[in-house]
Amino acid sequence: MLAKLYRKIIPEKTRKVIYKVFLSNLLMLIRDFPGTMRWYRCKLYYSIVSPKNEIEQAYKAWGIAGNSPYPYLWKKEYDEQDYEVNVDHTNSLPYVVHNGKKLYFKRDMLAYAEAAYRGLLIEQDKRSAHRYVDSYEELKGKTLLDIGAAEAIFTLDAIDYIEHAYLFECDESWIEALEATFAPYKEKITIVRKYVSDVDDENNIRLDTYFEGQNVNHFFLKMDIEGYERKALNGAMFLFDTMEDISGSVCVYHLHDDVKVMRRYFEQVELKTSLQPGYLYFEKEMRPAIMRFKV
Repeated sequence: MLAKLYRKIIPEKTRKVIYKVFLSNLLMLIRDFPGTMRWYRCKLYYSIVSPKNEIEQAYKAWGIAGNSPYPYLWKKEYDEQDYEVNVDHTNSLPYVVHNGKKLYFKRDMLAYAEAAYRGLLIEQDKRSAHRYVDSYEELKGKTLLDIGAAEAIFTLDAIDYIEHAYLFECDESWIEALEATFAPYKEKITIVRKYVSDVDDENNIRLDTYFEGQNVNHFFLKMDIEGYERKALNGAMFLFDTMEDISGSVCVYHLHDDVKVMRRYFEQVELKTSLQPGYLYFEKEMRPAIMRFKV
């Protein structure tokens, strides 16, 4: 009731200023008191003590930039921007215009689509630890496997370079948004309503099974599936062993030993690996975010 009255009385632009200056910090404190206290302690500590290495530098930047997964001073460039969210009246889905293309979100995301979009822009900034590629030119002529597609901003950014994209996404509430986003590119997109895993059943599929017998030989894998990356890789052993041209980027921050485990996996299939520079703050510590691999 009070929230509705507040939105009715206070203009949207004024609400945004109030949120940025005061309300966001208050809500952060209410929603995650222990986490906010850790952030305040870090901010105070590194205002006194000089960081000794890259991880400590990341903690110092986190204290300055604000309590979020992104310990980047440049993040404020995005925090200070407003991004217009529209509603498509043909399907009632919220969307933003991203690099001249419509990027749709789930229909229940209207209230926080702007914040979600801002986070995506930060993630894929060239300075971010979560950046998947140095340049989208790397995907020219390749088949993209977007595993854990969600809104699929990465595929949308790569759409003019790739031959085809397979969007693996099992959340039905995202499917509607994906179909709207990629309506102009139907011939280049296949949406797969399955979890990528190391088993085949009603809800899961192994990459080895899905691509068995298909004449595709230039793959780029982008994998962000909330800690299930290991299972997905274990279900692609034949693919990695036989593919002549395969490369990609895999998230390595969801589990504390992901870097070690993923590196060992790619060594077994004779692929070279590197970590994207920088860190994300996740599960109370700074972690590398993306491991890239190639032949």
